[in-house]
Amino acid sequence: MIHELIIIIVLSLIIVALRKRKISNLVDVEIKGLPLFAFSFLLQFMSGIAVKNFSDTTFGHYVYIFFPYIHSLSYQLVLIGIMLNFEKNYMKVFFIGTMMNFIVIMANGMKMPVRIPPEYPFSWENYSYLVYGKDLIHTALTKDTRLKFLADIIILKEPYPFTKTISIGDIFLLLGFGWFIQEETKKSP
Repeated sequence: MIHELIIIIVLSLIIVALRKRKISNLVDVEIKGLPLFAFSFLLQFMSGIAVKNFSDTTFGHYVYIFFPYIHSLSYQLVLIGIMLNFEKNYMKVFFIGTMMNFIVIMANGMKMPVRIPPEYPFSWENYSYLVYGKDLIHTALTKDTRLKFLADIIILKEPYPFTKTISIGDIFLLLGFGWFIQEETKKSP
């Protein structure tokens, strides 16, 4: 979802510029519990690095085994951070998107199911990792997948520059980021 987030941020900043709002207002945004969001990201990021680079070590093996708990903790930290800022309307949108993703992930062994289009499976992002269960965060969508409608089933393809899938929850998160930028740039510094 990194590519989509970058696109949303760029589009939002263009809208901010067209509306003659101050982008510099984003520097002064007060988010309660900001370290919770940062620590959540770091947990997932560092776990991925540990498994990818140290998979042959005891440490990498344990990170892989315990990642479902690490993944759950990272979502819980994000949800606590969202609740600390729930008075902000865009945080309500973040909450909806985060809960949608967390629910489908919990229902499927703490991994997000991903639909792989049959027309180009081998060019799909992390195809072999998905099929062989080596991806820490994702798994291939199957007939046994629970809550499929919340999984990564929305296919983005041409003219979109990156071929991938996203979930309904991801759409809410992206809308939340766009709303965050619009809301926080309209305030007086």
